[in-house]
Amino acid sequence: MRRTTALTTLALVITLSLMGCSSGSAEDTAQTTGETSPTSAAAENTPATYELGQTFTATTSYGAVLTVELPAAGPPEVEQLRTDLKISPVRYAKVGIDNRKGTEDVSVDLITVYDENGTSYEFQDLSVHHIADWGPNYTDALGGVEGKYGYTLADGTVIEEDLGDDLSRKSTDLHNRFLHGTGASKLEVSTGWLASTTTELPERITGITIRPYWLSEEVSMAPGGTMPSVKASPAPTATPTTPPTQPTIPPSKLAPTEDAPSDTSAAQKFTYEEALAALNNGMPYYEAFCLRYEPTTDGGRSQCEGIEAGTVDPVTGEYLGG
Repeated sequence: MRRTTALTTLALVITLSLMGCSSGSAEDTAQTTGETSPTSAAAENTPATYELGQTFTATTSYGAVLTVELPAAGPPEVEQLRTDLKISPVRYAKVGIDNRKGTEDVSVDLITVYDENGTSYEFQDLSVHHIADWGPNYTDALGGVEGKYGYTLADGTVIEEDLGDDLSRKSTDLHNRFLHGTGASKLEVSTGWLASTTTELPERITGITIRPYWLSEEVSMAPGGTMPSVKASPAPTATPTTPPTQPTIPPSKLAPTEDAPSDTSAAQKFTYEEALAALNNGMPYYEAFCLRYEPTTDGGRSQCEGIEAGTVDPVTGEYLGG
């Protein structure tokens, strides 16, 4: 009996010893295989976040340094116009372009902000996508009455014609002043604004991308840097003189003995970017944005109508008065 008890006790000791070794081996295996717990894996996959209200920078593959302050205060005169026209508030992004080391002209047309939920917020050209659509709107059927002319605001308010004319002039002036303002030619430094109708922005974001015109890339931005100081463009180097481009005269301004401009209906229409490039290369505004491009906004159409009425310069697209 004593021997049996002793053997039983020995077997129990060996069993417990083996169980202890087995348990320790499993823990060692888990540590040496580098397995990651669900908690740590989730932490690794969580993107970094940044606070808005600071400066973000990026450099294009062509050497231009882009800087964005977001959100930023908009131009006071634009904010006053927006208020006068009873347009809902917008948020602004201030864009700086330092193209002194760049090899291509740059003009920014889109900034996209992303939050932790993957939601995107877009900021677009202030003139083309905002001022051009603000009005005031001139109609020949005021209040639904055909033949009754007058101005209305975005909220439907009917305003006096003198006030409408004044606001229309201011709108056209600011549209032209800020048209493609976020651009810089080679060696130039400039600033401009983009805007978004989404006013509720997140406090923290996961990233910002910025898209320069004519460049195929969309550049990711990171916090840091300062807005470049704007200075005058460098004086152009001497180049062989070429005959200036002849302005395209609106059909309504042609004298009886003059021939109308050649028909462009059969010519290939410009895209918006092509029209802008043509304007920057010397083509008159009227030909680039009225004949070769189909205006898509009320502001663009009124610009062409103003040229035909003689109140807008056909070459520069600037308001002449009248």
